Amino acid sequence: MTGRGQAIPLRDRSLTFLGTQVPLDPRVLVVAAVADVRTMPRSLKAWLAFLLGVIAMGGVAALIALPPGWEVFGTSPTVEWGLLIIGYVGFAITTSGLCLASSLGTVFGVDRFRPLEKRHAILAVLCLTSAFGIIALDLHWPVRLVFGAVLSPSPTSPMWWMGVFYGGYLCLLLVEVWSMFSDHPHIHQWACTLAAFMAIVAPATLGAVFGVLVARSYWNGPFTPILMVASAFLSGVALLGIVFYGVVRLRRPGFERAGRLAVPGLRGLLGLGLIVVSVLLARHLVAGLDGDGRGLREATEAVLAGPLAIPFWAIRVGIGLALPLLLIVVPFTRTPNGLLVASVGALIGVFADRWLFVAAGQIAPVTASAGVVSNPYAVYGPSPVEVAIVLGAAAFVALGYTLAERYLDLRESDLHFAWTLTPAIQRVRVTRLALYEAALARWSRAGVEPEPEGDVASVAGDDPRGAPIAAAAVASPDVAAPPGAAVDPPSAPDEAAPNDDAVASPSVLEEAGE
Repeated sequence: MTGRGQAIPLRDRSLTFLGTQVPLDPRVLVVAAVADVRTMPRSLKAWLAFLLGVIAMGGVAALIALPPGWEVFGTSPTVEWGLLIIGYVGFAITTSGLCLASSLGTVFGVDRFRPLEKRHAILAVLCLTSAFGIIALDLHWPVRLVFGAVLSPSPTSPMWWMGVFYGGYLCLLLVEVWSMFSDHPHIHQWACTLAAFMAIVAPATLGAVFGVLVARSYWNGPFTPILMVASAFLSGVALLGIVFYGVVRLRRPGFERAGRLAVPGLRGLLGLGLIVVSVLLARHLVAGLDGDGRGLREATEAVLAGPLAIPFWAIRVGIGLALPLLLIVVPFTRTPNGLLVASVGALIGVFADRWLFVAAGQIAPVTASAGVVSNPYAVYGPSPVEVAIVLGAAAFVALGYTLAERYLDLRESDLHFAWTLTPAIQRVRVTRLALYEAALARWSRAGVEPEPEGDVASVAGDDPRGAPIAAAAVASPDVAAPPGAAVDPPSAPDEAAPNDDAVASPSVLEEAGE
């Protein structure tokens, strides 16, 4: 035991990080890490080595992409947005989809989705971090991201608002993860609520970046943000389906409730997302064939019967929509294995859809660009550097989640806070009932039979239980008497009108609670 004022040796110091004790002495940390690696199963060692290799490859590609002036991407003056933009959009909307699916448990208190609470937050932080890394490399110099978003604000630009919302979104996710592991339930409740709100605003703004571009008719339109939000929901649910298949299969902490509640719930959400995205995609293609925008029909034909037809019909429709829907609808494929295949197919389909969406808007140019007009379509192929960067980002997400699954306590929390609507509705009913009966008492003493009007008539007149559950629109002390009725002078205390406490008797409260 050290004396008063005596310094604690570094080897005895540790830091609590997300509920886990981490030694501060590098030698102790290395010894502990080596000992832990030796105890790992061989399959886990191979998986981690594979991910580290892919990340190293992506890191080398990122270093190659940094120097300005090095033309290492496959983009051109005609096709300016390539695989890095597609990867950024894919990771960013997946972040939103993770929070949208989990908000059913963390925000609205649906018990079936409570097992998603911790794992979704870890995945969301990793996905959004990868998205920011990709978009920073697409700018060829990450510092430009700071200068453009912070030092040169442009409130009239959807792209600037996209950066603001996603930056704030990342901060909210970090607060959510911190409060989740540090026992701050009320902060966690507010962080989850704001993150769920941002999960709608951020992808909608990202869709608006494409939707406001009048020069690109295939992107332009009010339905582009809606399709982006729907695609975000689908990709987030699909990723959760893959993760929770592994949780159940490997019997990770909390696998009992995950297999009994979360897996069937994710299967239903996946089916809902597939149907909504299918309808919106069909509407987009029909509008493209029937529209008169410059280049709109050409871009749509490129997707349906042009150079993008094979990936559209084989990957987007076949693997990304038809196969997952079939696995969800057919009874004997409603199994964990069926959910895994359906989730993988849906996730591949979403990324293929983002590829087709970005490419189709550019390969059918309608004006001369840099002195060149492509006829009939422009050609784009991602470079090895672009492919390595996106694969490295995916490997980073997988590695981060694998380590979190091994070292963090991702079991469902015992204490939950959620915004449930039932108690609020009951309180409103009790208050409105008390006010209405107070008004009845005043009108009765005035000797006038009241006729419900307005809100009172709409509630009391049509309900079989009649006036006892109706609501008054006026507060009891200030309730106005009906026209023509005499107003009583102030009465003695024993003759006073019943107050709110007297009206809201236990029987009344019981009836209102029903």
